[in-house]
Amino acid sequence: MAPASQQRNIYTQRINRAMDYIEQHICEELSLAQIAEAACFSPFHFHRIFKALTGETVNQFTNRLRVEKAARRLKQNSAISISDTALDMGFSSSSSFARSFQARFGMPASQWRRDATISLEVISEETQVLERPRTILSPDKLEVCSFIPRTVAYVRRTGNFQERPEIFGEAFGTLMAWAGPRGLMQNAELMCLFHDDPQVTDVEQMRFSSCLTLREPAMVEGEVGKMEIAGGPYACGHFVITHDQSQAAWKYMFGEWLPASGYEPENFPCFQLYPCLSEGSGPQSVMICIPVRPLA
Repeated sequence: MAPASQQRNIYTQRINRAMDYIEQHICEELSLAQIAEAACFSPFHFHRIFKALTGETVNQFTNRLRVEKAARRLKQNSAISISDTALDMGFSSSSSFARSFQARFGMPASQWRRDATISLEVISEETQVLERPRTILSPDKLEVCSFIPRTVAYVRRTGNFQERPEIFGEAFGTLMAWAGPRGLMQNAELMCLFHDDPQVTDVEQMRFSSCLTLREPAMVEGEVGKMEIAGGPYACGHFVITHDQSQAAWKYMFGEWLPASGYEPENFPCFQLYPCLSEGSGPQSVMICIPVRPLA
């Protein structure tokens, strides 16, 4: 029998696969049987296993993901209606969405949108009246690129990686220790995929996946998983930053560029692409990539 740590890694990999399936089909009607099948678990036991390993039931996780994605969209697109947002995110009705939103954020979706709009207006007015110099970090280059889908191997972690950057190093270290002996590092892209929005999701529930592109078929094992990153148009901001500056770079992309771009975020995770990842805490060359679509 395999060691206990190896067996647990297999469970972790399967639960990650279930989360990937939910995220990729978040706008559809999902059944427990479908999700369990994607994770290669028996439907009879899957619900209990998912709750034990994640702290949430399948329904709680799915519902939270839908509400948080809806909240982000409402904040970033003032043109879309609340009812359309609810239906787009897979809710069966506006009333079920309203209940879920109130339970998650403690306010109606209309107030959430109004507060977000007021905050943006206040910032804009302050900037005009005070004529403050721009202090937000800006990219060396910004473009909308068309990406092809990428198949990646990944190691996933959950937690407050903004305050604990060592989580990044540990995740990438685990991934490279797996990829190196298999000869998969040459010409591979390294990236970090962010599944959640830190302004919407509780920091200890935020998920990220350290990824390495696979140029050829590879069998994953243990806690190393495999998934496809969606292709299509991405807003790409090129920065040279330290870890402490990453929040400012993301703030520029979402707070400065995106509202005036004519685009809105597509319903896929964002990621950071590292053209040349180096060790240490010094500045890194980073490309922040946000999946986008024309503003509705």
